[in-house]
Parts: sequence; C-alpha cells; structure tokens
Amino acid sequence: MLLESQNHIVLQRNYILFNEQLQDAIKKYPNLKIHQDNVGISYLKGILDIPNDLHEIVGHFLVEVRCSEKFPFRFPILFETGGEIPTHADSHKYKDTSCCITVLCDEILKCKNGIIVPLFIEKYAIPYFANYIYKKQTGEYKNGEYAHGVRGICQFYEALMKTDDRDLWIQYYKNAFRNLKVECERNDPCFCGSGDKFKQCHLEVFNNLWQIGEIQIRNDFNLIFK
Repeated sequence: MLLESQNHIVLQRNYILFNEQLQDAIKKYPNLKIHQDNVGISYLKGILDIPNDLHEIVGHFLVEVRCSEKFPFRFPILFETGGEIPTHADSHKYKDTSCCITVLCDEILKCKNGIIVPLFIEKYAIPYFANYIYKKQTGEYKNGEYAHGVRGICQFYEALMKTDDRDLWIQYYKNAFRNLKVECERNDPCFCGSGDKFKQCHLEVFNNLWQIGEIQIRNDFNLIFK
C-alpha cells in the first residue's frame, strides 16, 4: 500500500508540472487548446502547423498532447488523431494513434534534464511531422530515423557505442556497470584508438550508459541478443 501511495504522489506531481506548462504551450501554439477528459485531466488538442526551413506552413495535423507517467523525464504522449498518418510501423504511428518519436533509450537521454511541453512540441513533435511530410514527398526521411522495433534499438546503440561490434557493446556495458575499470585518464588518448581524448570519446559513452540505466540497457540487450 505504501508503494502504491508513493507512486500515486509521484504521478500527481508529474501531472501538476505538465498542467502548469499548458498555458505557455498554447501561447506559443495558439491553434492548440486546453481540454479536459471525463475525469478532469487536462491535455492539449488542436491543429499543429508544420513549417519548412523558410518558415512557410507546409502541413497541418490534428493532434493531442497528454501527460506521460514519467514526465518530465519522458516525453509527453503525442497523438495524431486526424488520420493523416497511417497506423503502421513504417510511419512510426501506433494503432491507438500515438506517435513513436524515437526509441526509449534515446528518449531517456533526451529527457535526462527534464523537458517542458513547449520545447517538446518545438524540438520533437514538429520535426516528427515535418519528417513525415518530407518522406511523403520524396520517399525518404530528411532527418533520418531509427527503424521500428529491435532494429531501431540496434541503430541507437551503434551510434552510442561508436561501433557495430556487439561484443564491444557488452564489454562497455561491463565497464560501466560491473566495475571493470578502463585504465584511461580523462585527457589520455581514448583506449578505442580513435585519436580523441578519452573525455571526448568513450567517457561520454559511459556517461550516457549510466544515464540510461542498467535495467533499461539490460532489457534492450535481452531483445537484441535473444
């Protein structure tokens, strides 16, 4: 009962923080309005205009933005409710109309210092839709994308670890979480042979692994290596 009570308090705090940011969001995006569901939970709903690089509006999407359980250390939940984007993996949209913006491990890093609703819309929601528009016009994503499912998780770790050698992923995981220290000072050349200083190369890798957390990485690796 105590754990349930503590979780409820955390969820309340997360929602209060989310709710406090909605006014700033609608000031910046006036076509979005604050709505309440049938139990009084506030969320954003309306039309999100999508500009191109010249600030010309090139698309409009009917969206909802709702609080997630771990906000602000996870993204709010973005829904595309107008049916413009098909609900299948290639379009990164689920059957419940929620949008898959990135893989969870990447989301954790992007939210490591917390995120606010207006910034989420600017930095992640609008580029998600802009990328879809570009792909619809050209057949490919302008800003790149992670593949859906396990392949997307692999792509993330390939970039994070700076290698596609999965044996090295496991070694770096052990270095980060199993006290197998790398004998390398911050200003020494990195042990990987890149020529960069350790602090600018694989120290950053380990810092990111610590931020993602052992449990999440272990879950990801279980999917990758099964």
